Amino acid sequence: MPVTHIPPQPWTGRDDSEDGEKAKRLWQFASDSGSRALLGFASEAGVARNKGRVGARQGPQALRKALAGFAAPANAQPFADLGDVDVEGDDLEAGQAMLGQHVARALAEHDRLIVLGGGHETAFGSYLGLCEHFPDQHIGIINLDAHLDLRTPGAAGPSSGTPFNQMRQADPDGFDYLCLGLAEESNTMALIERAADWGARIVMDHDLIADKGAADGEIQAIARRSDILYLTIDIDLLPHYQAPGVSAPAARGVSLAVVEYLVETVISAADSHGCTLPLADIVELSPPHDRNGMTARSAALLVRRMLFG
Repeated sequence: MPVTHIPPQPWTGRDDSEDGEKAKRLWQFASDSGSRALLGFASEAGVARNKGRVGARQGPQALRKALAGFAAPANAQPFADLGDVDVEGDDLEAGQAMLGQHVARALAEHDRLIVLGGGHETAFGSYLGLCEHFPDQHIGIINLDAHLDLRTPGAAGPSSGTPFNQMRQADPDGFDYLCLGLAEESNTMALIERAADWGARIVMDHDLIADKGAADGEIQAIARRSDILYLTIDIDLLPHYQAPGVSAPAARGVSLAVVEYLVETVISAADSHGCTLPLADIVELSPPHDRNGMTARSAALLVRRMLFG
């Protein structure tokens, strides 16, 4: 099955021009240039290999549609849409390689790139491009997720459950991983012990529910010791009623308000400690399982913040 790049399509949306220049919506800022950019990774091969509910290949377009109708913030600037890397069928490894090439190219031209997945296999392709563009830089990986995704690739190969294992294999000495929102019941003891053996840091979902600032210290610490932060958000961190349209809905989940706070804290920590946040991605949106576009809109709120933050 082929892996291709699909050029960006025109953005459309509600037009409130009768209210003047300050009544613009985000679709009116989509462009072919800008300091910030979006790139889609239309893939569900990793989810299928991981035995999840397929549908993530439709995620990038659903995210764009949800994002298009949002009101533009006061600081809105044109952003570039770089189209989609499209993975048809099971050719995941080729898709990740192509994604890495496009990410590296985009980082040479834009201050921040946001990759719209796709399953969490997106993360390894994003990481490949980040390492290519920033060799010899210490990368702090921050994953907002109910799952560690540190599984060992099985007979079917890498999947949406293996990206951080793959990153560790690619750079054992430099692997610096922080997972926020982990659900104990969704991760085997083998994975939790592996995380401890590899020096990964974890803040549990219960802790974030009790105190939204429970991860503040860990976020500040990883920002202090990193040259670059890479933020990856698995939308299945949200509760099932906030994000029904994912490959693995959360029985408990961390509220959208807390996740928004975490994103704000990561952005602020990068600014405060002199490192950069050139790359983020958001993954696991599965539009066929969404209700009234709720999951897409929840994810798009986070993209809007990362795009203009």
